[in-house]
Amino acid sequence: MDFPELILILLVALIVLGPEKTIELAGKLGELLRKVRETWDELRYQMYLEEINRKIMEESKNLEEEAKTEEMLEETTKLTEESNSLEEKTKTEEVLEDEPRTSQDATDGTSEGTKTKAD
Repeated sequence: MDFPELILILLVALIVLGPEKTIELAGKLGELLRKVRETWDELRYQMYLEEINRKIMEESKNLEEEAKTEEMLEETTKLTEESNSLEEKTKTEEVLEDEPRTSQDATDGTSEGTKTKAD
């Protein structure tokens, strides 16, 4: 509403209701508008809080999923390292089995073959 329209409405109310009732009506309208404004502000505040809570919940879910993913990655890394370690151990054992074994019967620490050649 424009200001001139508001003035026209107030003049008509003043003529129809009289000065005392117009003042009472203006006071009640002022109270009503204040309550409507307070209610509207309260609703906007509640909507703002709900939006913040929703974002917080989404962020906490994302963090939980990220933590689970990181935990799974750590477990996978450990298992891979253990697997690699076992493979290396198995290869080392295979190499040792393939090498000819010498006995250390001599008291001076030389092998039998070396002792025989030296004699």
